[in-house]
Amino acid sequence: MEKSDIIDSIACCGLICRLCHLAGDCDGCRNTASKCSNHSDHWGGCYQRKCCRGRGIKGCWECGDFPCDKEMFDVTTHDLKIRACVRCIKEDGPERFVEYVLGNEKNGIRYGFRKDYDGLGSEEEVLRLLRIGKKNQ
Repeated sequence: MEKSDIIDSIACCGLICRLCHLAGDCDGCRNTASKCSNHSDHWGGCYQRKCCRGRGIKGCWECGDFPCDKEMFDVTTHDLKIRACVRCIKEDGPERFVEYVLGNEKNGIRYGFRKDYDGLGSEEEVLRLLRIGKKNQ
């Protein structure tokens, strides 16, 4: 898979669709057949996707209101990974974000649903893992 394909698959919320556990059955957030955006009994339609489309932006990293507390960015019900991914993209750019993830994958740090970036205690810990590739001891 080309790095540019992975960059192009970054969802509005900052997750990477091409590296998602649903990637084999879904064309990603930016497509009309997206599992996340159309799966009404679980997602109810994705707030971040609707909002970004309404604002005419690629993702939440381009939004002056980030981080909002809506849906995927509600830290009481979602993992901090999602906010940290967008923050990383906002601060370092999508290309560098994908370089971090791919470099970390080569070193055994797994990206995806219930993998190494999940369950960390803060956005800063997720950012540190992304950027440096080492977990806090």
